[in-house]
Amino acid sequence: MKQTILSISLLAFISTQSMWYDRPIIETIPIDTLLIAVMAVESNFDTMAYNSKENAAGVLQIRPIMVREVNRLLGEDKYTLKDRWSKAKSIEMFNVIRSHTKNQTNERIARNWNGGWNGHKKQSTLKYWQKVKKQFKK
Repeated sequence: MKQTILSISLLAFISTQSMWYDRPIIETIPIDTLLIAVMAVESNFDTMAYNSKENAAGVLQIRPIMVREVNRLLGEDKYTLKDRWSKAKSIEMFNVIRSHTKNQTNERIARNWNGGWNGHKKQSTLKYWQKVKKQFKK
């Protein structure tokens, strides 16, 4: 029940996001599923999750470099490190990265989220993608 409510609220939130970015959001339904799967893998939906080894925080385990990259893509300092603890702001940052991903596929978006812009080329992100893909089946 909790995941169903989360899924519905994410769907409503994400559907409003496409008007905020220059690029359209592609594959609305699979992307929603992707976002839910990534949150499950990254933090098991825990907004207070923290990985001190990587200084990754929040539901999407955002590191400081990701905050800087999102701000660079937007051309303004819109997000701060504190925003990583907000589920809504974390989802917005994910959507910015997703909207700037070339050749958008769920795999490429997930692997780039995990490993940076060349994450889709890194062997190390294949295991991450398998975990995300497994979440699609749940």
